Amino acid sequence: MDLWTIVRDASLINQLILALLAALSVVSWAVVIERWRYFRVARAADIHFFEELRGSLDATQVHRIAQASGRSPASRMYLAAEREVERLARTDAASWAEALDLERNMLRVDGERGLPLLAIIASTAPFIGLLGTVWGVMIAFLKLGGIEGQPALEVVGPGIAEALIATAMGLFAAIPAVVAYNAFVAAQRNLLRRSDEFGRRLVVSIRTSGGFGR
Repeated sequence: MDLWTIVRDASLINQLILALLAALSVVSWAVVIERWRYFRVARAADIHFFEELRGSLDATQVHRIAQASGRSPASRMYLAAEREVERLARTDAASWAEALDLERNMLRVDGERGLPLLAIIASTAPFIGLLGTVWGVMIAFLKLGGIEGQPALEVVGPGIAEALIATAMGLFAAIPAVVAYNAFVAAQRNLLRRSDEFGRRLVVSIRTSGGFGR
């Protein structure tokens, strides 16, 4: 008896559970691939942005470099904050600090996109698989109850097999989601740390010079 036969002959409840777990796994991997690309590109672009700056905090030069590094979260934060202070017609340190804080929050929201879904899949998939396991074992025991004499393995085997498959599918969906979630949380923390450090350096420089504008 192969895997497909076991799934095909499983009870309707376990077939639905297995279909749900398969769908959750597909969604999880889609989020993992999208977030992996986002953080990989963001890290490389931030490194390029900071290397190009080389510690310079001249307003015109920072603007030019930020525009050329459009995929860098730190550069996007800077350009958005720059537009805000220009709209307010203020270039003092307090205005820049407020604008940078606002844009850091937007970076946080952007970086955390999809992570709650991974957390939900990681926490619920094992329990959904456990439900399928309990259901499969229950089916096997119900079949045992209807047998007189020595129970045959071919009678209870399918129920046990579909129970184990449900457990495996639950773990298959949950484990990558758990690993990816923790990895992306760390990547998001590093992304925000880079942007925070850049923003603090910029605000300190503005306080020292008294203003920052093109």
